[in-house]
Amino acid sequence: MKVLVTVGSMVEKRFTRLFKIIDELCEENILDGSKVIAQVGFEDYKARYYKTFDMIEDDKFKKLINDSDLIISHAGTGTVIPCLKKGKKVIIFPRLVKYNEHYDDHQLELAELFTKNNHVMCAKNKRELIKCIKELDSFIPEKFVSNNSKINNLVIDFIEK
Repeated sequence: MKVLVTVGSMVEKRFTRLFKIIDELCEENILDGSKVIAQVGFEDYKARYYKTFDMIEDDKFKKLINDSDLIISHAGTGTVIPCLKKGKKVIIFPRLVKYNEHYDDHQLELAELFTKNNHVMCAKNKRELIKCIKELDSFIPEKFVSNNSKINNLVIDFIEK
């Protein structure tokens, strides 16, 4: 199973927690590190068991999405929605303010919205991520239908509440 891990382009905050967990899952043979590639953005974490890259051109990134069986992603709509439009299985691993990974918990709120609609699976820690990976074969995501104005209003309403 080819896995793409992606964390967006945030410069100010790190997401080391996710990269360490991915390394642990590779070391424990839950993930095959030879089939994992991670977009680490501006992170300085050095993966031991999988390949990483900082940032790449959009066309190359889209090819990685196309070639992947699973996407493990932060809860950025700019990443999640294109993956869903391509029918990819996505596990959202939101950046959390309690770990200083973001300025607020809007990613958790977005993850809950996508999960509630059965578009994605969601994990907030290693135990939950392992559970999602083990249940991946039986997870059949609801088809994502883009309706930008409706989605924009839902997201805005959700965040403002």
